[in-house]
Amino acid sequence: MKKLLLILFIPFIVNSQQISIMDAVVLNEGSDAEYIEIEEFWSKIHADIISQGKKMQWSIWKTLPSEPLTADSKPADYMIFNTYESQEQYDASQDIDYAAIAQRVHGISRKKAQKMIDSSFDPREATRSYTLSIQAQAASSDFKPAKGTVCSISLMQQKNDDYESFEKEVFKDQFQKSIDNGNHSFWGFTRVEKRSENAYTQFSHICFNIGEGGNNLENDFKTQKLVELGMASREMIPDTGSMELIFVK
Repeated sequence: MKKLLLILFIPFIVNSQQISIMDAVVLNEGSDAEYIEIEEFWSKIHADIISQGKKMQWSIWKTLPSEPLTADSKPADYMIFNTYESQEQYDASQDIDYAAIAQRVHGISRKKAQKMIDSSFDPREATRSYTLSIQAQAASSDFKPAKGTVCSISLMQQKNDDYESFEKEVFKDQFQKSIDNGNHSFWGFTRVEKRSENAYTQFSHICFNIGEGGNNLENDFKTQKLVELGMASREMIPDTGSMELIFVK
């Protein structure tokens, strides 16, 4: 049985206004090849939009085996991320003429371009959407994800008002030290701002990790007590899995 995965690919310059739209895609049985063909069609469109400064980043990840979020979960097969510099840039993207861009970048007629766009959701059984604000991150200076990069996640439910401060002021420093020591590559922290009606509600925040080292530092007494308080400020959903990068622009 396939398992559920919810993961974000975060851009590597943080601004508190940046947002990312995360779509968890469940495919119809046997439609994987059709879906990939459609996303290859879209990849050129997204590259053009990014080159015009109308979007920061687009990426697709294929989910890897993991534990289900709940016993009756519909597993996500792919995760799509569209990241914007600001809410204003996202709002402006609603007026983009995608058919005109597809016509130009693919050298096809407007009618064919519109037909391809209209059929984009045919391979999908469901799409669950989340609007995420990017809160904090730590990364090595030479970190650049490429096809095949694997990212793991942690889904968090906030338990008190101090939770975000612990992530930003305690855990971020912990991961940055591991990164500086060469034991890790990337850590990111986001908040779920909005979600579609069919989206899961068991978590309020998502953390992302790339690299094998994690946070394995030996702490002094004061830091250890802060870490313990931080752990108590959240509930972590266990074993939520990982994903592999297959498209990025």
